[in-house]
Amino acid sequence: MKKLFMLLMVVLMVSALAACSEEDKNTENEAEKNDSTETTDGATSEEIENEYYNNVVEILKDEGYEVTNITAGDIDFFTDTKTSFAAEVNGEDMLTLQMFEIDPNSEHLKNAKETGMGQAEYEGEVAEIPVLVVGNYFVFMAEGHPNQPDIYKLLQEKLK
Repeated sequence: MKKLFMLLMVVLMVSALAACSEEDKNTENEAEKNDSTETTDGATSEEIENEYYNNVVEILKDEGYEVTNITAGDIDFFTDTKTSFAAEVNGEDMLTLQMFEIDPNSEHLKNAKETGMGQAEYEGEVAEIPVLVVGNYFVFMAEGHPNQPDIYKLLQEKLK
């Protein structure tokens, strides 16, 4: 009788665990379906209020680059930033193109024009980061982006 009771308890536990497992799989599948259908491209170039940033997006698109997920950037990243925007170029979501409008009277802008290094602050740490300076704008794109050298060259030529 003890063996029968133990066998019955084991079968009951296994069936309960199997039922719970099926519910988790269904919940995960529903979450994956929701994630795959929700894609956002951020703002379009028409929604960017800064005409200079619109021009940058148009230059890139005219050269055949795919520009998506256009968002407002972090104005607290570089010292003396007035406005900022970020965008994915050719689907590189971890290596976005970021542009920062810097106060034209900033000492940090003058220093960056001479050295190519912009003063950035992140979580209380201050560091010099390599940037492309065009007028009073910093252009930043991580060196790991496959199109970074070409994009920098293009922007230098077109934004003079």
